[in-house]
Amino acid sequence: MAQWTISYSKDNNTCTLEMQAQHKPEMEEAVRFVLDWAGANLEEGEYGDGQDKRSSEPAVLLLRHYGITITGISES
Repeated sequence: MAQWTISYSKDNNTCTLEMQAQHKPEMEEAVRFVLDWAGANLEEGEYGDGQDKRSSEPAVLLLRHYGITITGISES
């Protein structure tokens, strides 16, 4: 199983998480992985503007609740 590095931006900093997968994760897989990690490790807050409050897409939830955006996926 390959190891993948997911880069993300939070609070004007770039951070990374490691993920194991047989194939390069699609962006949606990476977003769900980081959203699950954030839910277990970070305190939820209110980020973004009010326009995204109706969306339940994982990427929007990740941004709205944790202020995180995925910036890249690379093999470790």
